[in-house]
Amino acid sequence: MLKAQQLLSMTPLKVRKRTKDPKIYAYMDRIQQFQGKSYRTIYLHTSLHNNDSSGSNYNLAIRNKGTLTEPSNYLMRPDSQLWVHCSCPYFTFYLEVALTLQKTSNVYDSNGAMPKKLNTALRPYLCKHLFAAVSLLMLNEKSKKKYVPK
Repeated sequence: MLKAQQLLSMTPLKVRKRTKDPKIYAYMDRIQQFQGKSYRTIYLHTSLHNNDSSGSNYNLAIRNKGTLTEPSNYLMRPDSQLWVHCSCPYFTFYLEVALTLQKTSNVYDSNGAMPKKLNTALRPYLCKHLFAAVSLLMLNEKSKKKYVPK
């Protein structure tokens, strides 16, 4: 799994610039057991209205590895190990396979084929929706000392 700061820094500038005016809504934030480990999973709904976007809405999932004995591990920090997924076409066709190879996502929406047009080098980075969501979560949780389940 890649860390949050790695994913943010590897995201190309042209993708970062398209994250203006994000509208992100968390609709579920909970601790889950997955493959014998404990994770905080945040399900989000986003809509970014930009010149190059149709204004479509997408669903995101961000999983942050932590431990039940140390609640601060669930906070979104630069060194948080993340698993991510977005339902947008850009993520599906250009990032899903690259991030799966890094154990930072899974193939759900694509057929698992290597990208043929963009990201043929399989660079692991975030789509504009995930970039906006991870950045916002890190900013909101910067001053918190521990994660408190809702």
